[in-house]
Amino acid sequence: MPELPEVETIARDLNGAVRGGEIASVRVLRPDVLRESTPSSFVSRVTGTTIDQVWRRAKYVVGDLSSGDRLVVSPRFTGAMLIESGKWTKGRDDYTCIVFALTDGRTMRWRDVRRLGTVAVMNQKLFAAWEASLGPEPLDAGYTAELFTAAMRSSRRAIKTVLM
Repeated sequence: MPELPEVETIARDLNGAVRGGEIASVRVLRPDVLRESTPSSFVSRVTGTTIDQVWRRAKYVVGDLSSGDRLVVSPRFTGAMLIESGKWTKGRDDYTCIVFALTDGRTMRWRDVRRLGTVAVMNQKLFAAWEASLGPEPLDAGYTAELFTAAMRSSRRAIKTVLM
């Protein structure tokens, strides 16, 4: 599973590559990677939106869409969001799960060999509830050494468990 710094790098790279890009069409090839929606609702909610920003929350990549929805991606072990300069065509050994055709002719696709990663589209209310279930953001300016120390001292669990 990629660690937080790796997911931060993924989010920053995606933000630089697709920020402002409009999604012309979506194809869901492997629906088992979807969470929070059916393939048809996922396609209808994402198609025609613009990717306003891509950022990281915990070990998830979050894409803010112009509709107000958020695309939430968990890479897990083998998941990757790939950007290609042209139209995508399926190969024999391809593990592509979702294909996003952008209006500029590029393709963004979710590829996951083991299909352990997930992709969800969430409205603002669902995203707020999901985000509230996560722990504190360690890179946030409000997360101080005092808060970290208090969290560590309040637990009797193994340090690795507490940190994760």
